[in-house]
Amino acid sequence: MAADRRMRLADLLAGYPVEVQGGGDREIERIVSDSRQAVPGALFVAIRGGQEEDRHDFVADAVARGAAAIMVECEIDCVPATRILVDDCRQWLPRLASRFYGEPARQLRCVGVTGTNGKTTTAWFLHRILHTSKPASAYIGTMGFAVGDGVAVPNANTTPEAPELHRLLRIARDQDAVSVAMEVSSHALALHRTDGIDFDVAVFTNLTRDHLDFHGTFENYLDAKGRLFDGLAADATAILNRDDASWRALSERTKSHVLTYGLEDLSADVRPVTVSKELAQTRCRVASPIGEIDVVSPLTGHFNLSNIMAALAGGIALGVEVDALHEGIAQVPRVPGRFEQIDEGQAFGVLVDYAHTPAGLQTVLEAARELTQGRLMCVFGCGGDRDAGKRPLMGRIAEELADLVFLTSDNPRSEPPQQILDEILQGMSQTCGIHADVDRRVAIEEALSEACAGDLVVIAGKGDEPYQLLADGAVDFDDRQVAREVLRQV
Repeated sequence: MAADRRMRLADLLAGYPVEVQGGGDREIERIVSDSRQAVPGALFVAIRGGQEEDRHDFVADAVARGAAAIMVECEIDCVPATRILVDDCRQWLPRLASRFYGEPARQLRCVGVTGTNGKTTTAWFLHRILHTSKPASAYIGTMGFAVGDGVAVPNANTTPEAPELHRLLRIARDQDAVSVAMEVSSHALALHRTDGIDFDVAVFTNLTRDHLDFHGTFENYLDAKGRLFDGLAADATAILNRDDASWRALSERTKSHVLTYGLEDLSADVRPVTVSKELAQTRCRVASPIGEIDVVSPLTGHFNLSNIMAALAGGIALGVEVDALHEGIAQVPRVPGRFEQIDEGQAFGVLVDYAHTPAGLQTVLEAARELTQGRLMCVFGCGGDRDAGKRPLMGRIAEELADLVFLTSDNPRSEPPQQILDEILQGMSQTCGIHADVDRRVAIEEALSEACAGDLVVIAGKGDEPYQLLADGAVDFDDRQVAREVLRQV
């Protein structure tokens, strides 16, 4: 990837009401908000807010690494770099990044997908639908960054900080993409990462408890999601899930056209008429404003059917024809780590999924129950240094929906792993078989060793993450790889 750029600081700031101290004739080669990424010629923007440090504390480090200019919200003395004073660095960061990279979002049809669950699958579906209809499309999200048929290159965040986001958009455009489907997280919306991007289509999947450690309340969480729809133009389209109670509140916040989808609500604009579910694929006929669409997808489960409806609605909003919609859905491989089947020739099923919220776990286990005649087993844990209130809720859900539960560590981070398991157990009445071991590999081994022909084992929480976050740092750990290794030995 490239998108290397250079711009005179005076040109970057032209027309903006900012105070510049030290001259604006510097040449800027990069915009960063992390001092560790500063290089000679960089503009360091000292953002505040969220759960992050006040980046003003790292101005000296950025300058020591060669930053040519700094943007700050207060006077900084004795710094041998051009200083730019503004009232809110966070709100300035996206507009500077956009200008620096030549305003690439204005040259693309932009689709934003937000919601608690389903963002990744829906955005990836849309990327493939748009790419099938030609010309090229790009994807930005949890799986990384991809253009056309390219393999996704990992990102640090679901929605990158503004400088990285606009750099990726520039690369996409330089590689002849005309559209981009991106996941837009609540953190990104609250922290202004996507400010200034005029989305042509915004998709809402669902809203359930998550990220309350960041947002504080569910109302704040909903408000953050709503910002994506506040900014839609009248000629844009909001795609809303009528099966979710929050859809109406979001519809009232937008002046754009509204197109709905759903599985249960018969008044939805895009909805399945007939459905056939198997472990290996889903077939359905879909009613839509452009006529009925026959769909075959390798993705299975009730929740993936909802994601398919969302992607179809997004494609319809962008004018994609029926044949391209059908082909795009059919050609999408299983999204890594999302209800991903692990098959080493064993007589029972194994699914790995990213479900890490109460609603996500419930949805996955309900979908898995539909696909097995034997016992349903669940391996899961909860992340450390995150919303602890969801731990007993997830314990109760697992106990109610699975026949056997194997509690284990997720990403414990700085918290004692056993303490997290104990808090999960508070929501469980011990009415089903419960196994607990803080060692995730041991828990997976126990579950797969217990499984018999016809059973189905769901390993939930981490999906395609290739690591586990422990108190002393990250270690290599991929649920899919571990499951395959164990299955070859069982």
